Amino acid sequence: MNFLKKQLVLTAALALGACAHTPPAGTGQAPVQQAYYVDAEQFRTVRFNQPPAPGSMQQEADIAAVLSWQNKRNEADCAKARRTSEETYDSFWSGKSPFAEPLPAAVKDFFERLASDLGKADKNMKERFRRPRPYMAYAEVRPCVKKPESFSYHSGHALYARVFACVLTDIVPERRAEFHAKSDEISRDRVIGGVHYPADITAGKAFADLYHEELLKSEAYRKDIKKMKALLAK
Repeated sequence: MNFLKKQLVLTAALALGACAHTPPAGTGQAPVQQAYYVDAEQFRTVRFNQPPAPGSMQQEADIAAVLSWQNKRNEADCAKARRTSEETYDSFWSGKSPFAEPLPAAVKDFFERLASDLGKADKNMKERFRRPRPYMAYAEVRPCVKKPESFSYHSGHALYARVFACVLTDIVPERRAEFHAKSDEISRDRVIGGVHYPADITAGKAFADLYHEELLKSEAYRKDIKKMKALLAK
């Protein structure tokens, strides 16, 4: 099976998997929760760069980068990548958080609200492009972290990590460089782990910057940022 045909088959399979989780009509389930800060519906149609086309030079460069990391990574690299495998505040920022640990209840609730909105936006954008993961498209790719079943483009880890970094910078501006360096590290680990292409990471960061612009327009978000500043660790 040539690459293009394989890509189409994988995309169809992923799409069916995504649909399998959609609640059937008439089940009486609760309606989708409204956004806390940013409406996710806009990310179904907002202008955004396409992923590299199958068979293109960009696609070949993407898979070459994944295989290059696979050939030079060691168990310590993989263990490090596994430590941030969950897209949560605690997974990403434990030990570097500007708040007391464990997180105060109000801070935890804030990041849960943020993650709730992000999750919907993340899904809406991924389903527009439906790019299969590297290990789904290439048999020689051997991930050393948990294999996600969602689409590859954009990287959700890059999205979450960079949005969290931007949010933390809104709260503690003087630590911007530190927060963004950690975000970049988390994103790079997804390529090292074999579950994302570099183009996915670039797209995740671009999406995060776009998303943060929308966050700053939210009065509810701006009010919560003021509250978070008052809860910083002394």
